[in-house]
Amino acid sequence: MADFIVAAEFSNEIDASIAAGMLADNGIEAQILSNNMATLYAAGSTWAPVRLMVPSDCLAEARRLLHEHGDI
Repeated sequence: MADFIVAAEFSNEIDASIAAGMLADNGIEAQILSNNMATLYAAGSTWAPVRLMVPSDCLAEARRLLHEHGDI
């Protein structure tokens, strides 16, 4: 099983969720890693971006799809 790696970073969980859904529709498992401190203190992506994680062996395809769909 491949390790998960950061494919992209977002300023909020909504955008990350949309991108994760698109990846899932294309057969790539995606997990969202958020930081509750950013939510609690309204720090946003400056302090703690929401990370979209994918299996390392899917990274290139995930980034290609994210670029193609305008997510990053």
